[in-house]
Amino acid sequence: MISNQTTQEVRTRASIVEVVSDYVTLRKAGQSYSGLCPFHSEKTPSFTVSEEKGVFYCFGCQAGGDVFKFLMLYDGLTFPESIERLAERYGIAIEVSQSGGGRRGDLFRLNEQASEVFHALLLDPSQGSRARAYLKRRGVEESLWQRFRLGFAPRGDVLAGRFRREGVALGAAAEAGLVADKGAGNYRDRFFDRIIFPIAEPGGKITGFGGRVIDDGKPKYLNSPETPLFHKGAQVYGLKQARDGIRSQDRVVVVEGYLDVLALAQFDVTHAVATLGTALTADHLRLLGRYTRNVTALFDGDAPGRNAAARSFEVFQQAGLWGHAAFLPEGSDPDTFVRTQGKAALDRVLEGAVPIVDFYLDWLRARHGTDLGGKSRLANEVSRMLAKVTHPLDRELLARRSADLLGIREESLRRHAAPSGTEAPTGARGGERGAAGRWSLGEDRAESALVALMLRFPSVVQRLRREPMDKLVTEKWREVIRRILAGPEPGGEVAVGVLTEGLPAEFASEISALVWRGQEIAEDERDRMTADCLFFLQRRYLRQLEQELRRAIRVAEETRDDEVKKERMRQWQEVIERERRLERARPGL
Repeated sequence: MISNQTTQEVRTRASIVEVVSDYVTLRKAGQSYSGLCPFHSEKTPSFTVSEEKGVFYCFGCQAGGDVFKFLMLYDGLTFPESIERLAERYGIAIEVSQSGGGRRGDLFRLNEQASEVFHALLLDPSQGSRARAYLKRRGVEESLWQRFRLGFAPRGDVLAGRFRREGVALGAAAEAGLVADKGAGNYRDRFFDRIIFPIAEPGGKITGFGGRVIDDGKPKYLNSPETPLFHKGAQVYGLKQARDGIRSQDRVVVVEGYLDVLALAQFDVTHAVATLGTALTADHLRLLGRYTRNVTALFDGDAPGRNAAARSFEVFQQAGLWGHAAFLPEGSDPDTFVRTQGKAALDRVLEGAVPIVDFYLDWLRARHGTDLGGKSRLANEVSRMLAKVTHPLDRELLARRSADLLGIREESLRRHAAPSGTEAPTGARGGERGAAGRWSLGEDRAESALVALMLRFPSVVQRLRREPMDKLVTEKWREVIRRILAGPEPGGEVAVGVLTEGLPAEFASEISALVWRGQEIAEDERDRMTADCLFFLQRRYLRQLEQELRRAIRVAEETRDDEVKKERMRQWQEVIERERRLERARPGL
């Protein structure tokens, strides 16, 4: 694990303007710099960088953070990888703590060595001839062999033998998933007689491999096992190659297999990735959501494919995305379809993609029918789904769409599904506009909105010093808010560097972004927005207290402890009255 001392030295010495300028053309604008945002398409610059504050922020897509966060977003790096990248650039020696985090670097290097071996074997005139013939039969152009670093693993424990000769610890190679430990010091290659597809992070580091047999062997496809680097349900194939295409088109197409991605790339579909032959997961979508909110999943048009599309709606919701579903003709896959029908036909399929929520609701209606019993089952199914949606705005939209398409009263769906305590802190009562409305996105947003307010307005800090904030905020935000409240004297400003010192790195980046988000809040919105956030947090606290007292009352009833029950009932009634008073005094009512 990289030491805190190294992290702080890199943070201090790295110039965010220099680093961002490698990717974005920046122009001086007052005390800051501006340019076109690299994270979404725009014609008018809304992307701002402050050397003084050490942060960037986009007023268009709300991406923001420090220099580490920029590299994490742009190149898909992990936090340690962003430190390594900057340390190398600024000539800073990396100190590693005693927790052994440097192991990941060793495994990445082994994967890189293995990829070089596999690629060289594919191109070897003798050993790679069968593999090259297979790729040519499948129509994969040679340019793609290089672009995607395709390889070949022949029989004969090539990797294990090479690692032995070079003195590489085979236990480490087994940890990386490259060889298998058969016991008694006997290590064998995991991949043999297969075309090899390196699976890389967006920044290019190889996490694992996929392999396809070139004859009739089983299994047809084999992936690396779960390792410290490779997690099949959270990684996609081709993201490194598709990243720029996804950004430029602000969309991504998700297919299932390696050869599907290669075929689409060959036909100039440069924004496609694959799920390594598995069903789509929320982790897949969260990864893709870093680059675009517009995700189209491409399914077979047969019954299993349509069932898979319907099931994926819940996965999209878990990831906070809506998404679209496109369907190929029954029995087709992207590889054969684009090769036989051409790109124009594929474009028509993609243009015909339907919102996944509409497909899901139509699928439910076809499955349950529209008679009285069917509508009852429909309502139960939609209510079940609504109850899982934690994002208030998403729940609102899903309830409305379900009511429209299924002919079920919206109020009925809400009554059976809405989780308690999830009302948005601002902008949820009558469609308020402006900066405050953009914070109405869920429980965590109340705390983040208050932090932005405190960083923007010292007067809010003074007001909140009179509130029992430790009781009202979640553990995630408690220490941050304590530091702000303990910070400047009246009229002073909070130093962001001091505020984030020693905090988890990704959380520190999140707080840095709030500096810019706070600038969006107009002074005439300050008091109402602060009151809204406090109302939300106070009500949440009282409801949690009420639930605890109800549980205590049930325990007292079970143990027949009348005195305790009487006292807990009294406390419960007090909490209910406090909640009623809070509701009556609610801001804006």
